[in-house]
Amino acid sequence: MPGEIKHFDGAVRPFRFVLAALVALSLAACANGGSGRAFPSTEEPAPPAAHPTVSVTGTDLGTGMLADTASIRVAFLAPLSGSAAAVGQELLNAAQIAAIEIGPANFVLQPYDTGGTAQGAAQAARSAVSQGARMIVGPLFADSVRAVAPVANEAGIPVVAFSSDATVAGGAVNLIGFVPAEQLRRIFEHAVQKGRHSVAVLVPNTPAGRKTAEAAQSVAAQTGMRLVGAESYQPGGAGADVAMSRLRSRGSFDALLIADTGAGLTSVANQLAMSGIESGPVMILGTMLWDSDPGLGRNRTLTGARFPAPDEAGISAFRQKYENMYGASPSDIAALGHDATALAAVLVRTGPNAITLQTVRNPHGFVGAGGLFRFRADGVAERGLAIREVTASGSTQVEPAPRAFPGPML
Repeated sequence: MPGEIKHFDGAVRPFRFVLAALVALSLAACANGGSGRAFPSTEEPAPPAAHPTVSVTGTDLGTGMLADTASIRVAFLAPLSGSAAAVGQELLNAAQIAAIEIGPANFVLQPYDTGGTAQGAAQAARSAVSQGARMIVGPLFADSVRAVAPVANEAGIPVVAFSSDATVAGGAVNLIGFVPAEQLRRIFEHAVQKGRHSVAVLVPNTPAGRKTAEAAQSVAAQTGMRLVGAESYQPGGAGADVAMSRLRSRGSFDALLIADTGAGLTSVANQLAMSGIESGPVMILGTMLWDSDPGLGRNRTLTGARFPAPDEAGISAFRQKYENMYGASPSDIAALGHDATALAAVLVRTGPNAITLQTVRNPHGFVGAGGLFRFRADGVAERGLAIREVTASGSTQVEPAPRAFPGPML
């Protein structure tokens, strides 16, 4: 059996995971921070290597079970072996931070290795249910989430998974990953506030790029933006000039979304001026992919461009905490492991039967390492994000993330 992460000392620790104005759960605390990005599917390229870090084996962290405390078990599913093992380990590392700081004495976090496959995820979920798990945190990939869903639905326990592929949400499954629609909603609303009314979209011809282009169609209308069109180019940027020319032929626009990073983003940015598109008259917009791009500030064409991201105060706090514990910086996805586990731990604090689909989907939401979020009825996370602006040294926050949702769920 995998090792357990437990709390046994019964100490009262300050809550660093906030339940924002909850009706059913009246808890108060200060938020800590972080950022995260989930990988949508194994259709995508393999996740990039996680930063070097210390392994967590899930060994017992306490000194002895309290005699009058009944354990409440939460399963943690992630690829702890295989090609995505480094990412899975970071998720587990971050989850341990939440378990240590927030979990009460009866909270048990039980890691299970999915191996990064759907078959492995399904087996892990069955094992978790048979061992009494009240909730499943994870898995990572969309096909793994699909495999876990029927097991969780039959058992009647909620899932908080790391995928950002909205098609796998629903039933017992909730997605804590940053889905494209939420990113676009935030940046399009910001552009409208700045007087922009029409947007064109450039994406790489990849599964993630296509999903972003699809999301733009509905989100543009919801935010008051007119979508001029969406065009794609080859991964890495080949054909970006042709894609831009096609966009120009569709009509004028005063905002341009580039949903790419790395070499692809650099190639597209280099083509902007040659295509007659100037930053200023056209507001350049990005996605959260930009937040982890180390070369973002090197291209002067992108100076002044804006993109959504978690609030920087939270990011700094989470990264510092992770570095203090493991001696290395976390990659962007790590905070999702923290927040999903923290949510479970906070619910366990309120009582032995507090983990239900209804409490996980509390409409008032939660504030965690990745910022403000709540799960809609379809299981997709609605997010509160900050706005960052590209500078010569990288980026700077120009608009903070909201601390509460303004109204009913979308």
